[in-house]
Amino acid sequence: MEFQEYIERLKTAFICEKYDAEIKKAKQEFVAVGGELGNEVEGFEDVLDIFFDWYIFDRPQIADRLTPLMSFLKNYNLSEEDRKIYLDFANNIHSIFSITKVSTNIRVKNIFTKNRYIIADAHRALLEKGDVIEARLLSFKGGYRFSGAFCFYPKNIYYIIKAKAKEARKEGVEDFTYLIRKFRKLKTVWGRCSNIDIRKVYTLMEEGLIA
Repeated sequence: MEFQEYIERLKTAFICEKYDAEIKKAKQEFVAVGGELGNEVEGFEDVLDIFFDWYIFDRPQIADRLTPLMSFLKNYNLSEEDRKIYLDFANNIHSIFSITKVSTNIRVKNIFTKNRYIIADAHRALLEKGDVIEARLLSFKGGYRFSGAFCFYPKNIYYIIKAKAKEARKEGVEDFTYLIRKFRKLKTVWGRCSNIDIRKVYTLMEEGLIA
């Protein structure tokens, strides 16, 4: 199977009527930590993609405390080849990246860890050098692919994210999830008042003057 077929197989198994109650609960949790899923939210479809990406790869289900990905590995009859593919998916990298080069492949830098990656078969039409995106990298047959969910940031927020990443590394932080959520919330708040520079919105949020 091709990469996208593996992704669609996983989504079809867990984004369906059988899991309606689970998805509803997951949406409540997502909103509680800074996500917004209302139709009125700017870039709603992108946010929904980010939500389902988190739901599939990160969020343990209520019943068995396994993520859908790990539940799929445990409970579905998979060939050895397919099992290897999905096990590799479990070692995914979710972060905020800067795009450093766009050519046949896409080169990205993890802003938090400073690690660099080459992405094969990427959405070159969507990306350009200097873009700042929240994304998830999946290991696939010796390379990396984007999971397909993106949150794009204005490029002028890059130095603020970079500074916060440096500060966190100095403090010994290894899990940057809270910063990813913080900047996603910033993007959501900025979407309501996008006539204001996002850096100003960030300052207002840090001062507790806007939420």
